[in-house]
Amino acid sequence: MSLEDDLGTLALNTDPNDKRPLYRQLADQIRQLISEGRLVVDERLPSSRKLADLLSLSRTTTLNAYDLLLAEGLLVSRPASGIFVSNLVEAGRVEASASQAGANESAASTQSSEGGGIFDAGPDVEQFPFPDWSRSLARVWRKPDPLLLRDRHEAGYWPLRQAVCRLVKAVRGVDCQPQQVIITAGSRDAMALISRVLLKQGDSEAEGRVALENPCYPPLRHGLQGMANGVEVCPVDESGMCLPQHPVKMAWMTPARQYPLTTSMSTERRLAWLDYSGRNQSWLIEDDYDGEYHYRKTPLSTVFSMVTQRYPQEQQRVILVGSFSKLMFRTLRIGYLIAPPSLVERLVEEQQKMGSLASVPIQPALADFLGHRRFASHLRRMRRCYQQRRDFLHQLLSQQLDDWLIPQLPDGGMHLLAHLRPGTMITDTEIEQQMAADGMNALALSRHYYPAGEQGLILGYSGTPEVDLQRGVGTLRNLFVNY
Repeated sequence: MSLEDDLGTLALNTDPNDKRPLYRQLADQIRQLISEGRLVVDERLPSSRKLADLLSLSRTTTLNAYDLLLAEGLLVSRPASGIFVSNLVEAGRVEASASQAGANESAASTQSSEGGGIFDAGPDVEQFPFPDWSRSLARVWRKPDPLLLRDRHEAGYWPLRQAVCRLVKAVRGVDCQPQQVIITAGSRDAMALISRVLLKQGDSEAEGRVALENPCYPPLRHGLQGMANGVEVCPVDESGMCLPQHPVKMAWMTPARQYPLTTSMSTERRLAWLDYSGRNQSWLIEDDYDGEYHYRKTPLSTVFSMVTQRYPQEQQRVILVGSFSKLMFRTLRIGYLIAPPSLVERLVEEQQKMGSLASVPIQPALADFLGHRRFASHLRRMRRCYQQRRDFLHQLLSQQLDDWLIPQLPDGGMHLLAHLRPGTMITDTEIEQQMAADGMNALALSRHYYPAGEQGLILGYSGTPEVDLQRGVGTLRNLFVNY
């Protein structure tokens, strides 16, 4: 029964005892109706005002629910007509979106490294300009490019590749051409693509070995262990990732802000890596996962920029990897890599063999959104917001948990690190488990080492309002006091 019929809305309800915001509850239920086929392609939904009246909710709640589903591509806004179920459903994308949404809910409930809950290190979606995003979707799909409907954009939608060039030049000082940009479905898709090109089957252990930071993001380590012939973990000191003891084919690093230690790789260490790369014909993968957020000082130039300034094209062996999940929202699943000209053709050919996972219908809307002046305003606003939350959390930890934690104040990013003081009886993994039981993130630093290493907590602040940060610190204090 259609939601346009008043009786159809009986399938929707909100629970005041549910910890999720009302608009998320509503969006999840509409998403479920679409995935089950109870809402079909081109079916019209009631206006946000009418739906609010029928469900006795505020119009803000229904607007936010619709905006979230518009952003995911499940709904489409047609001017002077209303909100309709998108034709992306026929392409089988609803199942993928529903699966991703379920995965995100699961991650939130288990407090995995993907975030969710108090101490979330993701973007604050409550402050995302969904009305601007929905207008971008409407503009590009009012009269879409026919090639979009035929999926004939190798390496990604050309205007989006141009927009990425403008973005990385403005934010990170990277000078590149759109031909060097390849659109991906995020960092894991980029990892698979790069590995398939650079790590060939039949390589010897030396030819197929990969160097990783220690500590690092655990899913990255697990993914590369399945693709490489060998993995060498390299310690991270105050200058950044140390050089490996053996020759490697590829090194994956986070020079701007090491994850999770938040240290920045020094200029001397960057130059040492470039020298190592040239001597060993090794590729450096520069993961710039949250390089847009810096607070106290302008970050160093990217390694990608350093190599383009110092070496001719045929000797450039650095690939820059980026994602929009920190700028937008996690379910967007759009990222990019920027490769030296000598490698672009091989990467594009391999991507065509694999099949691009990046949603083509979302790409023109993203290109439009990035080109709008309001995007720059949004980024500046979020920088100020996240810096304020960083300072607030650091002050709380210093004042209330000084007996147990040594918090660090990072120059940028979306999380801070707090080491456990020597002699603390409880371990970081025990804290992580007990905090998760209360619906909060406090990721154990030791789990990011291979094997397990230093004791500490990774605490996100970007996705958590100050009132919840205060509540989270209070829960941590009670845990330490009562242990």
